[in-house]
Parts: sequence; structure tokens; C-alpha cells
Amino acid sequence: MRKDAAENLIKIVRCLKEAEDGWLWVREIARRSGMHHKTVSRLIDKHLGMFLDTQTMEPFNVQMIRLKPGTDINAVFRFLAVKEKLENEAESKNKAKQLDFLDKNNAKQV
Repeated sequence: MRKDAAENLIKIVRCLKEAEDGWLWVREIARRSGMHHKTVSRLIDKHLGMFLDTQTMEPFNVQMIRLKPGTDINAVFRFLAVKEKLENEAESKNKAKQLDFLDKNNAKQV
């Protein structure tokens, strides 16, 4: 996870926490956090799904979002930190495998 993505996730979670039990739609979250609405939507779909309640308001097809009742924002931040560490380790292992593969191919060619 990139550093700016982590910072944006923190902004989104804080914005939702400030709304308390109120429902917000993606564009309102974007406005309050100073981000583009597509960025907010992508980050919510990719990282925060398990911590949020969502519902679609008909007939406008607007997705309303709130933190699940009883969600501790510190727990969300800890989850994101652990997820980032796991992704970084997997990325490092993948790069090491690629380098090892390239070294073996170079040795065969020589």
C-alpha cells in the first residue's frame, strides 16, 4: 500500500467517525476529506469493506456509507497497518524471486 493511500484511508475513517451514526454518500466523504470521489470509492471498496455498512438509496442509486456500530477506529488503523506490512513482505519476496530468476537466466546464458 502506498503511503498516500494509507493517509487517504485515515482521512476517510476519521470523516466517517465524525459523522457518528449518520450516513454519508461517497461525494460528501470526498468533499469533507478533500479527495476525488473516485479515489474515495476505490479505497472504500478495496480496503474498508468489512468495517462499513452500505445501503443503496433508490431511485437515485446513491450508495450511503457509515461505520458499523461499535467499530473502534484504532482497530481499523491497526488492521490497515498489519495489511500494509503483509503486502510489503509479499512484494519483497516477489522481487527477490524475480531477481533470483534473472540471475539464473543470466548464468545459463554465460
